[in-house]
Amino acid sequence: MNTNDLRSLQALRQLREQRASSQLAAQQQRCRETHSALDDAKEKLRLHREALARKAEQIYGNFSEGLSVSAWQAAQDHLDELADNQRALETSVDLNEQALAAQERERDVFRAARMARQRQAEACDSLLDHRLRSELQVRERRDEADDLPVASARSGA
Repeated sequence: MNTNDLRSLQALRQLREQRASSQLAAQQQRCRETHSALDDAKEKLRLHREALARKAEQIYGNFSEGLSVSAWQAAQDHLDELADNQRALETSVDLNEQALAAQERERDVFRAARMARQRQAEACDSLLDHRLRSELQVRERRDEADDLPVASARSGA
């Protein structure tokens, strides 16, 4: 591989690294958004549970005062509806937790790939630097070799 090929590879690796950095940044943003959504879902669930507890307290407080059968049935239906809502919120929390875990796994994959590309780029940079130094040394030796016969021809005359 010649120096120009190495430079082209280096430029391609830099472009890949930029793309990988962008992907990682986007993935980290998705993780933050998913984490925020999970926090929101947990807060909604907490608030819903508090509302459910207050409603149950209210219904059972009314029960001690004596409720009609229809009022009791309506209260039970309302509590069942609240319990269904709670299950839906719990499902939402679970789904957000799963999405967050998947986002974090994907972010870790991006990080590992980025680190591998960085090591590869460093190796390529090192190879290119070595190649350039070698070519420079060869040129200097050639220049010195070209200068020696001219200088010895002048001194011999």
